Amino acid sequence: MTAPEAFIALILQTGVTFPRGVLGPEARAFADAVAAGARAQELDVLRAAVAEAHWEDLRLAMGASLERAAGPSPAPAATDALDLVLDERPDNPFALALADEAGRSLAAVVVRNRERLAVLEPRLADGTPADADLALVIGAIVVDLLDLDPLDYEEEIAEYIRVGEGDAARRDLARATGDVESREWAREELRRVQVEDAPVASRALHALSAGEPPEDPASDAVWIAAMLALVEQAVELTVVAEPGGE
Repeated sequence: MTAPEAFIALILQTGVTFPRGVLGPEARAFADAVAAGARAQELDVLRAAVAEAHWEDLRLAMGASLERAAGPSPAPAATDALDLVLDERPDNPFALALADEAGRSLAAVVVRNRERLAVLEPRLADGTPADADLALVIGAIVVDLLDLDPLDYEEEIAEYIRVGEGDAARRDLARATGDVESREWAREELRRVQVEDAPVASRALHALSAGEPPEDPASDAVWIAAMLALVEQAVELTVVAEPGGE
């Protein structure tokens, strides 16, 4: 049977993983423990809890995604993983590898969020105007926590850039992408962010994400910030993909 490390490599190669949107408190506890440098024994218990919480509901979907990603001639690791999809036990190596990658990926987001708010904290604590910087941080955090991909909004972003990226284009971009469910999710995730070393920045984040999103996505500062962060990512990806890009 394939070693757990090979399953992790397979997950990273194919992008087949537990969707961040379904991850529950078990994954958050695991991610927090990883970010805090918890002992291996504690991580083993928390990782197993993530697998147990999600394997039953997601194993067939993971198998279908892996079949598509692996193609007609799957590598040995993919073949072994597909066999394990039929195993209902959440402590099988592929289930645990999926749980591990989901938690560690979320832990990386936790660490980045700490760093982002720590940088912003002195300015907010001193009362220095930082609305633009706060919007940039909010956008980056939402993109990370929701695991948004600019390719999923390729047409909308292209249109936004084509018409000149002005205020009207920004409103149109928000309306074209901002379904209620996504905007509610963005606010829920922001309200969960709490950085002890950045209390003022954390409170600012919570204040801006409080309550329900406005009916018009064009008036939703949280969603607009996320979309502008995605636009920046899309532009960076385009530059890299172009001949001569760095």
